[in-house]
Amino acid sequence: MKISHDKCREFAEAIKELDIPYDDFASPKYYPPKGEPEEKVARYFLFMTAIDHRTSRPNNPYQITVGGEKLKGASLLYFLGARKYEEDPDFFSPYRMARITLEDFSEWLNVKDASIPDPGLRVFLLRDAARKLLLLYRGQAMELIKSAYGRLYAPQGEPWREGIIEKLKVFRAYEDPVEKKPFLLCKFLERRGILKIADKENARVPVDNHLTRIAVRLELVDFPEYFKPLFKWERKASKEEDVIIRLYIREAYSYVCRLSSMDPFVLDDFLWNHGRTVCLPENPACEKCPLRKLCKGLISDEVRSLKEHYYSTWYY
Repeated sequence: MKISHDKCREFAEAIKELDIPYDDFASPKYYPPKGEPEEKVARYFLFMTAIDHRTSRPNNPYQITVGGEKLKGASLLYFLGARKYEEDPDFFSPYRMARITLEDFSEWLNVKDASIPDPGLRVFLLRDAARKLLLLYRGQAMELIKSAYGRLYAPQGEPWREGIIEKLKVFRAYEDPVEKKPFLLCKFLERRGILKIADKENARVPVDNHLTRIAVRLELVDFPEYFKPLFKWERKASKEEDVIIRLYIREAYSYVCRLSSMDPFVLDDFLWNHGRTVCLPENPACEKCPLRKLCKGLISDEVRSLKEHYYSTWYY
């Protein structure tokens, strides 16, 4: 495997021309509104991000229509999270999360005909995060955040001074070796002004299915021939293949950020929205794509059919 530097350069030039909306993650429709106590906001994002993975499955979309608007996947998850926060902000305290039951969880996140997959697993992740937060940080999310002194990773040669990405790995929800959820949480916290990142050069995009699919279609990474069936769902990826693929994709996007002088979290804003609205797994809207000059998807059925590899995990 290798990064396709030419393709990354083309993408970096194209991304400079795009107007990417800035999201402060403060819309009360999805998140705690501005002015809420830092501790409560930090807890909300810590627990919500812990269960933010694969909210929809093939033939089982997690979606409802509210006021004529279709909410699906993560949008529905955070919509219901914000609604619960408005009704009962203390619901996201580690004391409540440590005792959350399957019945509590289902009553909260299963609405109308929409049922979130793997509820038992998500309850386990919430309980694990809450109990460890209580044990290690006296239940204070801000104590966890402040203990990293703004660092994502430990300074070179000082591994005992763990950064927040490393500290989060004690929680089962955040143990992913490619660090999708840890970086997503850091993005939320930074935008809300809770986390001031001292080593921003170490920031990376949180690689999820959408970002993987876009990178594969844009050919940002050259894969060996025996990986090709993975992107046609002709076979499942092994754990090792999954980590290798996503690490290479993460570094390809990092290279794009360096070339374009773009914040990785801003690039993630674009890629995540693009993957949910344009570069869809099935029937992508190639004619509407602002990257169509870089991608063969407009003229190639084979490229349009490529998608993220499948590996069953709670990482992304």
